Amino acid sequence: MERKLDDQFSQNLSEYTYSFVETSYLGLRPGDLIQVSYAGSTRYGLVVSSRRTSDGLFLSSKNNSLLNFVMLMSLSEAMFSLVVNNLYNNENACDYYSPAILGAFLGKQNFRTLNVAKLRDILKISIEA
Repeated sequence: MERKLDDQFSQNLSEYTYSFVETSYLGLRPGDLIQVSYAGSTRYGLVVSSRRTSDGLFLSSKNNSLLNFVMLMSLSEAMFSLVVNNLYNNENACDYYSPAILGAFLGKQNFRTLNVAKLRDILKISIEA
């Protein structure tokens, strides 16, 4: 089955030259733009680090592997552009507990921890400079 990006995600990326590849959760780093199928819905966003982990992945107290993720689906086109220009591929800036950077852009309401056992069809987006 051919993988494709969500229509809204494609629209947000339309001003960029980009490609995407299917990957596993182990291939993700903070600053990666991704699209995933999770619990029956398609989500797209940015992988971020946090106090618990520097690479975005951590083990919960219930022994579930979790991924730190900030959803970008509700952002305006202008805000999405700011995210791409300032956070995409920038591991240092993609620390969720850096309020001057992530807090100003994305807010707490979009932060999620996703159980990697429920992740399907992970597409990692590469934007050409």
